[in-house]
Amino acid sequence: MTNSAPHTSSLVLAEDGLIDHLRQHAALSEAAHRTPEDWTYPSQFHLLLAVSRRFTPTPSPDDLVKMPDRFCYSNAARYALAHHDEGVVYAEGFALTHAGLDVYLPHAWIVRPDGTVLDPTWDDAPGRAYVGIPVADSRLWPLDSGGLLQDFDRTLPLLRNGFPRHALADLGRPLTTEGHP
Repeated sequence: MTNSAPHTSSLVLAEDGLIDHLRQHAALSEAAHRTPEDWTYPSQFHLLLAVSRRFTPTPSPDDLVKMPDRFCYSNAARYALAHHDEGVVYAEGFALTHAGLDVYLPHAWIVRPDGTVLDPTWDDAPGRAYVGIPVADSRLWPLDSGGLLQDFDRTLPLLRNGFPRHALADLGRPLTTEGHP
């Protein structure tokens, strides 16, 4: 067994916890709300379960300048726009906070071409797990704050119609992994 196996195992367990969290909220939203039949997704949790990916957290580079707390959506969008030539994209979904806190938070971050996370908001350590949607189309990035799944005016069209064709990046790992539902 390699040194990375325990880390990989704990990462998958943390990601699975996030996915279970999304499933629970999807079930609650179905029980609480009626969605028009012609909508693509009944809730943002259904959307996340349909198109999200898993991303590997990595330590922040030494030269990363921390961006303001509580502005993760615009932080990630602005960073991705400034570094778009490096192949990074904006991603939004849920993250499990640092060790010891165990809180699932709506969050946004950057995804590198290798599927690893760069988090300009959480500078002290990356979250323990990230599950979300890698958005390749920079026209959708929320530069003015308010995330794609947290801002009603941005979320509603996505629930009705889904993401535009070619708007998502093929980065990260699928939600299902071999041996894990």
